[in-house]
Amino acid sequence: MNKPRIWTGAAVVLLVALVAVVIAGAVVPGGTPQAAAADPVILTIAGNDQTKTFTMAELQALPAYSGVSGIINSAGTVTLPAPVKGVKLTDLLAEIGGIPELQSTDITATDGYGMTLTYDEVVNGNVVMYNATTKQEEAAKAPVSVVLLYEENGAAIPPSPAGDGPLRLAVCQPTDVGQVAAGHLDVKWVNRVALRSAVVPWTVKMCGLKDKRGTRQTYTLDRLSYDSCATPGCHGSSWVSPAPAQTWSGVPLFLCIGKVDGGKGHGGYGAYNEALALKGYRIKITSVTGASAIIGSRTIRNQDKIILANKVQGSELTADYYPLRLVGPRIGSTSFVGQIVKIQMLPK
Repeated sequence: MNKPRIWTGAAVVLLVALVAVVIAGAVVPGGTPQAAAADPVILTIAGNDQTKTFTMAELQALPAYSGVSGIINSAGTVTLPAPVKGVKLTDLLAEIGGIPELQSTDITATDGYGMTLTYDEVVNGNVVMYNATTKQEEAAKAPVSVVLLYEENGAAIPPSPAGDGPLRLAVCQPTDVGQVAAGHLDVKWVNRVALRSAVVPWTVKMCGLKDKRGTRQTYTLDRLSYDSCATPGCHGSSWVSPAPAQTWSGVPLFLCIGKVDGGKGHGGYGAYNEALALKGYRIKITSVTGASAIIGSRTIRNQDKIILANKVQGSELTADYYPLRLVGPRIGSTSFVGQIVKIQMLPK
């Protein structure tokens, strides 16, 4: 007859320990308990010789901002103000010593899209606002703040690919006064905020051809709209000059011309009036110094390497070229005009 097995004290202790492991968490191969996953880092901020990371819980522990936010996109479609909650950019940057007056702020998303805001925009809320009904630019009717949102309409912002979160940059006001901000300031999937040397606001006047009534289509290209368009996720392009070998990046000239050539408006290559370009006209690029270059429309047609560059080797242009410089193949270096202030379409 087999004798019943007798459990020793050591075996009982081992059994109790194994049960405790199973209760505490799953056992992974090798017998090591699986530790509970830590909250993931969702944001990095850098500047003033410091770098800090934040989980969602750590962000929500900072002073919270509650208000409303709405946008008007480049096609003129308005998204009315809705309740939002998050952290003001100034409160976030205070975690690394604040933003000095001679610095600006880069906000970058996981897909590479980014936006640069000036000290005045971040600290003073000096951002252009639009009437949500008339869609016309107007003075702010309530204080404006740039905020990194983590809630919309009382709920967490869904992450990619289903939503624009978990973090989204927005221009906000404490109450709904019927105003909205430009859509390109609304950056989704934000994962990094960093200080950088100051950028100076700029504008370039653009003029189309005269129509039958003798009027021209005009457009004012500004730094914010250009920076939005110049990101790789939008219409950003680059060209490497042969001597010296340097990478220039910006927006193809032909797409910028699409703002004043009577095309469909912003929204991809379809915004460019290719039929008119084939028919022929000239483009005059003028510098603040008065220097200029004239290029034929057929030369730049659909050429994504002939660009209005705002960066070289990944850095802002120097004062000799800032804010934009025309560069690219097929146009000759004598046409590489910098410090651009005006772009005109002329008859052929």
